[in-house]
Amino acid sequence: MILTKVNCPSNKIGLKCPYGMTPQGITVHNTYNDASAMAEISYMLGNDFETSFHYAVDDYRVVQGIEENRNGWHASDGNGFGNRNTIAIEICYSKSGGSRFDKAELNAVELIVDILKRYGWGIDKVKRHYDYAPDKKYCPHRTMDKGWQRFLNMIQAKLNGSPTQPVTANDNEVNVYYKVKTQNYGWLPEVKNLNDYAGLLDDPIVDVAMRVDEGYIKYRGHSVSGKQFAFVDGYNVNDYKNGYAGNDKDVLDTIEVMYYTPDNIRPYKFAKYKVNNYAWQFDLQKTNGQDGYAGIKGIPMKKFRICID
Repeated sequence: MILTKVNCPSNKIGLKCPYGMTPQGITVHNTYNDASAMAEISYMLGNDFETSFHYAVDDYRVVQGIEENRNGWHASDGNGFGNRNTIAIEICYSKSGGSRFDKAELNAVELIVDILKRYGWGIDKVKRHYDYAPDKKYCPHRTMDKGWQRFLNMIQAKLNGSPTQPVTANDNEVNVYYKVKTQNYGWLPEVKNLNDYAGLLDDPIVDVAMRVDEGYIKYRGHSVSGKQFAFVDGYNVNDYKNGYAGNDKDVLDTIEVMYYTPDNIRPYKFAKYKVNNYAWQFDLQKTNGQDGYAGIKGIPMKKFRICID
């Protein structure tokens, strides 16, 4: 693991890291983009926004932009414990994921273990951005989607002297998260895979939003009134309203979904989804009784389920 230090410009210290700090823990973040560690630090130190963090980690190296004895603005808790007492680590390449993100996570584990050993801390000192701002930030999003306890286990194993390896239940597993908006109850809680269905009683669905933790997903809805909506991409968990299929008012009857498998996952996977209690649809296939969409035109959608199979 290569460590590169970039000094915070003296004219930015008052903005980016104005207070002295005796570190008392670590806060883990995901960048939610695909920029390198050097690009992250360069952008952070070069802009005029208050947001700041100590380290960025990618698949190649660690870049430090703020000294550990200065605070950063990263935990969404104002002058709370996260911002004023913890070392912030951003893990890169989390938007697309895949092998680069996996290697960045491994490098982050190396960095975290180094920090824990230097300060004589245990695994309890490692927290998520989410721990300080559960109503504001689902972060580190991809690390959490892949399993936060998995990530902690990687750190603990390294602390115990074991070689660092990715820990996953199934290297080829892809999780899909989705939610719907109904006529009377608005947006309902997010559902993961087939743990439940999205919908509520007999309340018609007007919008559907989805996201995946590997590859990417596109989808579009069709309304009872005959409107065909354009394909949209998977949503950002903090901004799902910019990635939904529908128009907030017309009741949907059918939906079409396409899943794109990333290069690091084989064999290829597909979206398996259904509307109400009708038959399963596989991507946009038009074979074996499938017609390219789930649901029946003219009949309101009230339940929706999907997995990546």
